[in-house]
Amino acid sequence: MNLQEKLLLSQRKRQNYFSKGKTQTEKGMDYSLVTKEPSKELIGHQKAVREIAYSEKHKILVSCGFDFAVFVWNPYYAKYIIKLEGHEHPLVGVNIPKNLPCFITCDTNGMVKIWNISDYSCLQTFYVSNVNEVTCLQTISDHRRLVCGSRVFKIFEYSKPFTPELSDDFPIICARYSSIRLEFYIAGERSVKIWNCKHGKPVRELKNIMNADITFLTFDDKHRKLIVGDHNGSIKVFDLLSGIKIAEYEGHDGEISFLGYGGSDMTIISTGWDKVIKIHMENKTERESVDQKVLRGKANCHSKDIIAADYSHNLGLIATGSRDHSIRIWEYEKVKMEDELKGHTNEIVIVRFIEPFPLLLTCDNTGELMMWLTPHHSHEGSKSITI
Repeated sequence: MNLQEKLLLSQRKRQNYFSKGKTQTEKGMDYSLVTKEPSKELIGHQKAVREIAYSEKHKILVSCGFDFAVFVWNPYYAKYIIKLEGHEHPLVGVNIPKNLPCFITCDTNGMVKIWNISDYSCLQTFYVSNVNEVTCLQTISDHRRLVCGSRVFKIFEYSKPFTPELSDDFPIICARYSSIRLEFYIAGERSVKIWNCKHGKPVRELKNIMNADITFLTFDDKHRKLIVGDHNGSIKVFDLLSGIKIAEYEGHDGEISFLGYGGSDMTIISTGWDKVIKIHMENKTERESVDQKVLRGKANCHSKDIIAADYSHNLGLIATGSRDHSIRIWEYEKVKMEDELKGHTNEIVIVRFIEPFPLLLTCDNTGELMMWLTPHHSHEGSKSITI
């Protein structure tokens, strides 16, 4: 049998498979009857459909086309589940990324929308910039990439899958709330995620801003800057909106255990596992070296690592807690020890001033709480409450 005869035979077999009212059996396999008539019609689009995506997990179809709406279907019913509006131009594609609870749509104007596959709410909207017309859309799930095609390809990277009940993929080491911006700042590994407290959704992310895991966060007095310390002892300052690094300060030889802002003095107070307290002058010009920004400091503040600290601008005091079970109070201006508070028998893990009162709250790793009256009080250093 020559090649032409083989091609003719193959064509006849394919025609037999799709012949109405017939079945074809070959080598013991029974091919089910496939008719030329549609078994169901899904009616909803007013114009041509350009692309369809199917979710095996959620058993839904998502379709888009030249009309500006996105349709979500149950393939077993003729009526669509919901009609999603938001695009203002004809749509070019829809994709359902593997292992992500969402689907992505894009229109010719470059508007990309990400939809929650569970409740069909819009999670995010962004635009493909510097293109005349987007013609196609494709996700590459294994590499977490979204490709939008025009005369050039625009490639976007998206976050890896996460558990919806959790706010981060990694353990949260520290978090801060901005009462001015009404936002939560959550540090996981080397990145910081910002959440809007009004609607409880993430608004932006500062990715890989440090070279090691973040251990402490704080703000300046106007909540315009984010001051970050990491496990390697580095201290950096970032703009809260843009995420651009503004400055870098002399760090510590161990993990940063505390960062505080000196209010109107425009200073940054830092402590680390190297048993050192440093007070840095906030930079006024980038020409200053890192060493010139350190105003004063104190070494060997404890016999073991400083693992907790706090600063009170009203009292002008710095409190430090250590693995040696002691709490020490330091005068801010000269970093001179004012008092040493003894009472805990385990490592100190929390040290907090209860402002505006002259009180200091401490806790050790067994959960024992103690409340102290701070120095400059008539009963300074006396323990008032033990829990």
